[in-house]
Amino acid sequence: MARRFASRVRARASVRTPGAVANPLATPTYDDVPEGRERDAKEPIRLKIGDEWYDARGWAKAHPGGERWIHFFDGRDATDIFYALHSYGPNGSDLALRRLSKLPRCDPPKDMSRMPSKESYAVISSFGELRDKLAEDGFFKRNPVKEAWALFQVVALYVSGTAVAYSHPFIATILLSLGMQQAGWLGHDYVHGRGPWCDLMRYMPTLLNGHSVEWWMQKHSMHHTFTNEEHLDNDIMMEPFFYLREPSASGRPDHPMRKYQHIYGYPLLSIMFWLWRFHSITTAWGRKDVKELAMIGVNYLFLATMMPWQVAVGSIFFSGFLVGALVSATHQSEEIMDFGEGAEYVEGQFRSTRDAECVFGGLETWLWGGMDTQLEHHLFPTMPRYHYHKLRPLLKSWAKANGIEYRSSPSTTIISDNFKTLFRVAKAA
Repeated sequence: MARRFASRVRARASVRTPGAVANPLATPTYDDVPEGRERDAKEPIRLKIGDEWYDARGWAKAHPGGERWIHFFDGRDATDIFYALHSYGPNGSDLALRRLSKLPRCDPPKDMSRMPSKESYAVISSFGELRDKLAEDGFFKRNPVKEAWALFQVVALYVSGTAVAYSHPFIATILLSLGMQQAGWLGHDYVHGRGPWCDLMRYMPTLLNGHSVEWWMQKHSMHHTFTNEEHLDNDIMMEPFFYLREPSASGRPDHPMRKYQHIYGYPLLSIMFWLWRFHSITTAWGRKDVKELAMIGVNYLFLATMMPWQVAVGSIFFSGFLVGALVSATHQSEEIMDFGEGAEYVEGQFRSTRDAECVFGGLETWLWGGMDTQLEHHLFPTMPRYHYHKLRPLLKSWAKANGIEYRSSPSTTIISDNFKTLFRVAKAA
């Protein structure tokens, strides 16, 4: 979707791009206007959604996701990303659609170089028809029984783990780790979701895992919008801990650790939740977000008073590993696109995302928490995760009819390919 976006700076390794940094310990900023997108305040910011062009200059600073998003899509077709991430009616709320309807219309830009090709528009149109059919068939509706069951599992793991924290610390560590992992998957579903239930449960991951929803949503929306695109998706920019591209290809500095990343790579994934906690505290503090800071404080109070410190520390390490080993698997060995050369949204998801076929039965599927159907999730992130397996064959048929490669592999193959990627880049000159 970001074809030719900022191509004038594509060759520069140190380009300043909000939200994506090569140092995973750095705290990203999210309110800056992207470099090169500053403009006269009276000039329209043109976005195309559906068949209409909208002037979003008056809305930019009020946009809940931040002003930068409006500038990212100036002069571009934002139809698919709007429907993917926003509330438009069938997915539980129509708030974003109502806000969109109030924006003034405008003429198309004179420069149409950032618009999709004729072939891409055919895919966009077909995908819109698929989305409408899924909405009509109830794929975006939430099932109260399944919602209650998912929440019950998380609460049961936390309660049982806490209950035996002093008498059986090893078992407690396992139970709490699984609880934190499943809370992460469920919170992921809530934050993406739309409607009263998701609004009510939005801050569940902050209370249970100490993760800032506002920070994570900004980071994660970049990942969804510009999946595997350099300098925009910082899920693929984790140097010096992980190199997914050779420094000669990325243009970023090398580090002696790179030569050993295939050895320490998977064990190091256990720091995932510690990194998320670090970013959560620093960004919530920087924004003076009293609500999130209070909820994060409650989580640390729970960890400090309801279990031995070894159980608290161990469960964060192990749950981080469980999430990190799976959440990265379906993207990191796929195509990584240069900054400014990404495909249109739908085509880009098929190029950068692969589904996992669980080979060890229901327990493995449960551990994946919906991330085995990663492609379905990326295309329809506001859809409840328990609909994705039913969607999978329909999406395969749609992709085949539109001449698009649908990527899916056994989960063991995907994990193996990730290791091979770390090994290949480690051994590169």
